Amino acid sequence: MFREYDKRIKVVLISQGMYTFVMQFLAQYNVLFAQALGANGTDIGLITLISGLVLCLSSPYLGLAVERCPIKRMMILGLILDLTAMIIFILASDWRWLIPAFILYGQLVRQMPIADMVFVTFVKPGQRATLVAVSRIFWGGIAIFAPLLSAAVVTYCGGINVNGIRPLYYISVPILSVTLLILYMGLDESSISGSTEKGKSSHEKTSLLSEYRKFLKSESYLKHWIAIRFFRDSSLGLLMTFVPLWIVNIKGATAAMLGILSTLSTMSGLLVQIPVGRLADRFGRKKAFLFFTVFYCAGLFLLAFAPSPEYLILAGVLGAGGIIGGGIGGAANTPLLTMWWESVPPESRGKLYGLEGIITAASRPLVIIGGILWDHDLAILIMLIPILVEIAIVVPLVCKIPETLKQ
Repeated sequence: MFREYDKRIKVVLISQGMYTFVMQFLAQYNVLFAQALGANGTDIGLITLISGLVLCLSSPYLGLAVERCPIKRMMILGLILDLTAMIIFILASDWRWLIPAFILYGQLVRQMPIADMVFVTFVKPGQRATLVAVSRIFWGGIAIFAPLLSAAVVTYCGGINVNGIRPLYYISVPILSVTLLILYMGLDESSISGSTEKGKSSHEKTSLLSEYRKFLKSESYLKHWIAIRFFRDSSLGLLMTFVPLWIVNIKGATAAMLGILSTLSTMSGLLVQIPVGRLADRFGRKKAFLFFTVFYCAGLFLLAFAPSPEYLILAGVLGAGGIIGGGIGGAANTPLLTMWWESVPPESRGKLYGLEGIITAASRPLVIIGGILWDHDLAILIMLIPILVEIAIVVPLVCKIPETLKQ
């Protein structure tokens, strides 16, 4: 299967596989590390809010940069920022030190959306959802044991505390460095839109507001998409922040249980990626999304009311948001993200990338609300609100937007 793809896709697949390993290696422990350094639920919400503000201000410029600059430069820039964040995590002695780390790590230059743009831009429409699914399988296969490995490291180094978690960041630095080297040596100077920064006039470079205004007016269903992404990103941001705390502090999971849960969630998610990709490429992206989001909602419901840690495993397999790996319900993202990038022509996908960053940033204040709910012993609402959002807002909006399979 890999032989039919060109070199750019192969390099992105390999490099993002290593990057995904680091993301899954660390994801459940970043918030726990902040908590270990003294942050409470409101403090964690504040960190997320500040990083969201920086993301909002920078995203329009980064969107145009992604559109005009070579993919290689943007992905390498992102890795340099990630490495800087790792150094901050290593040196931090107070949770306030982590504010710049949370801003830099995977926030400003978001690697996976750039990878998805590469896939959607450089393959035929009837193969896109399958390629996105294949990428998730490939990356998941590389990273499947990352949660177990991180759990073993944390357990060996003293448990879920500062001394137990900090070694994870030491391990991540060389992996990210090798990833950067692969991108530097493997990618050419291709860009998403086919244009170059040099070919743009100085007037075009400075007319950021006019470019985005024109872009927003030109796409008739973009308002629907903004609402879909805002409400879904808000839910997922809330869950990614507080589900690890819920599992450990409320449900009593240990580091070992956390690792097993994430690994089984990842494995179940990988098993359904090819089916969801094939379904999306044959019957349509919308139908595939609507089918798999049922599992996402069921997993969240079980996560909220699991009577013991063992039931958390089933919740992870079903696809409760916020658990690394995504489970079966997490596969709903494959057709949804394929539709998202297909909704605009290639020359506008950089601006869509910038808009995505603004939407993600705008959704961050809801994490503050999650922090308040957590500190007032209403954490169960954090698990239930995303179910209501998915059923009452996201699904009806997805039903209204046009199918993009033939675009």
